[in-house]
Amino acid sequence: MSTNSLLTHYFELRAIPQLEIDENDVMNQTMQSLHHLLVNQQGNIALSFPCYALHQHRSFGGIIRLLGSEMALQKIRNEISNNSTITDYMLMLPIASVPDTIKGHTRFIRVNPKGQSALRRAEKRLTAQGKWSDEVKNRMIEKWGSVHLDYPHFHLKSKSTGQSFILWIKQAHCTKSTEGKFNSYGLSQTATVPNF
Repeated sequence: MSTNSLLTHYFELRAIPQLEIDENDVMNQTMQSLHHLLVNQQGNIALSFPCYALHQHRSFGGIIRLLGSEMALQKIRNEISNNSTITDYMLMLPIASVPDTIKGHTRFIRVNPKGQSALRRAEKRLTAQGKWSDEVKNRMIEKWGSVHLDYPHFHLKSKSTGQSFILWIKQAHCTKSTEGKFNSYGLSQTATVPNF
């Protein structure tokens, strides 16, 4: 089963059980730090969440997998080694080759909810135009995804504005591998990562 040719290697960060800080907080602070490191990676590092769970827990399961070329991973691994915010709370496993046999391909996508305020603005605008109806409202909710998203997420803070925000992540299983660049959160709307 062919896989993304840029993602030949991987290593994992695993949350270390803590008494004073819960796993979600560890994952949030790790993702915040990783984001700052991934900004300089030119889209060559992907993140994957092998324990991603929707159901009652909606969590990432305490594991973040980084994928890329061996050289790109070695570079970011060195940067992570110097970041105590990550290394004090996460166990960093060695770099390994992506297995030849994988379960399939997965895409991890950032989902931006339009939210209630956008829905209210649309209602006001379309009511003034005489175009608002329950059918229009339902179509908008369907198009934007649920206004109340039900995906695992990170609580992060914008470096530029200082504002807190939620990074919702949707997992999509794909039939074939698609190459592409990854954003500064290691996610992509189009590129896939191997699932193993």
